[in-house]
Amino acid sequence: MSNLSASPLTRSAQPWLQWVYLGLLGMGSVLPWWFLALFLQEFGVDLGEFFRQALANRVAIALAIDLVISTLVFFVWAWVELPRLGLSRWWWGLCAIATLGIGLSCGLPLFLWLRQRRLSV
Repeated sequence: MSNLSASPLTRSAQPWLQWVYLGLLGMGSVLPWWFLALFLQEFGVDLGEFFRQALANRVAIALAIDLVISTLVFFVWAWVELPRLGLSRWWWGLCAIATLGIGLSCGLPLFLWLRQRRLSV
């Protein structure tokens, strides 16, 4: 395992980034659920209607595919990065739950916040 104190990442770590990631985590947690709540208010728990709307045209499908691929890349990167940072893979599970339960807009800033906290030590 490499020594993080000798890493160029730690020398350039910006402690203020923790707050930026925390703010993005808040927005990424609330905004997707806001729109989902509006959908649920109108249609209830209707998975068929949800997927009809989510995959309504080629642009929506392209965005959905991009999101799925980005999520997979994030999962792999976080799995590899956490031990390199000296953090438990338990955090990967928390980030995965946040990503699958809310979205990449929640799981990725959560991971980046954890990473930045570690790098700023």
